[in-house]
Amino acid sequence: MDPVIKKAYEAARRGQSYAFATVVDSTVKGTPRKAGAKMVVFADGSLEGTIGGGRNEKAATAACLEAIKAGQPRTVIYNYFGREGESVCGGQIKVFIEPFMGKQEFVICGAGHIALPLSFLMKLLGFKVVIIDNRKEFANKKRFPHVDQIIVGHHADKLAQLAMDQNTYIMVVTQGNEFDFECLKVAINSSATYIGVISSKAKRIKFFNRLKEQGISRKLFRRIKIPAGVDVGAQTPEEIAISISAEVIALRNKNHLGTAKFVEKSSI
Repeated sequence: MDPVIKKAYEAARRGQSYAFATVVDSTVKGTPRKAGAKMVVFADGSLEGTIGGGRNEKAATAACLEAIKAGQPRTVIYNYFGREGESVCGGQIKVFIEPFMGKQEFVICGAGHIALPLSFLMKLLGFKVVIIDNRKEFANKKRFPHVDQIIVGHHADKLAQLAMDQNTYIMVVTQGNEFDFECLKVAINSSATYIGVISSKAKRIKFFNRLKEQGISRKLFRRIKIPAGVDVGAQTPEEIAISISAEVIALRNKNHLGTAKFVEKSSI
């Protein structure tokens, strides 16, 4: 098996994100690699293979990391004509950047009324679902036979032990405000893509004031969805779970929002 493909396959099995950079076109003259050359770049910046080395490969590596973060493919062109900032080999290559996202993980801190329907919905959306709760009578396989992992213990402590990256989504919905706040303190300093907290307006204000008092940068507050969910007038645990799911879907599909069919038009 091609070493580049093998490395990508191994990363996919581990649930890691990566991106291919493939030369799809090149001029005959001068370019170090021709059409078909490829490399794979992983989320930590490491790579396998080469599309020619030098400044253009470095630029392609950066483009791959951006594509992984955005979840969007792109095509880039690199010149070798010797102009300022260019290599001098001669010619031009066109490179297709194609990201592959690893398995996304949805961590629910709390195993109560909202966690149950929310865990079902997240499984339907393709997430690996993890439940954390300090109550064995709630956090168990009898109650959650469909989830991937159940962790029993102090919510925040167990959350802090997880490896959290851009493929991690966190929903804080424990049985108490203090547990919620402790989980939020852990989550806000992580690299998680989504941090949601079940909340009232008063609770939101109180939590933000406490975070400020503890020296947490206000810039990080924008990362928190508090209260979590889309306003659909939700009342029941099932409705609240659907509203949170809608918010998560919108975040995952942010580059596809605003399609023409939803654009308001004047009445006929």
